[in-house]
Amino acid sequence: MAPLRKKKSHEGLVLKKLRKLKRIVPGSKNVGLEVLLQRTANYIYFLELQVFVLGSMSSL
Repeated sequence: MAPLRKKKSHEGLVLKKLRKLKRIVPGSKNVGLEVLLQRTANYIYFLELQVFVLGSMSSL
């Protein structure tokens, strides 16, 4: 019986993290998992690009 509880606990944790991710990534509130993961990857890329550009501007 313990492995079943562990599985349910793990699934609940994953779902909780996905809900948090949907709140963080713009435009991802009502999308499926595949779209959420793609938008997350795009958002991370965009944020990294912003850091690069701002870093470049600060060294001028």
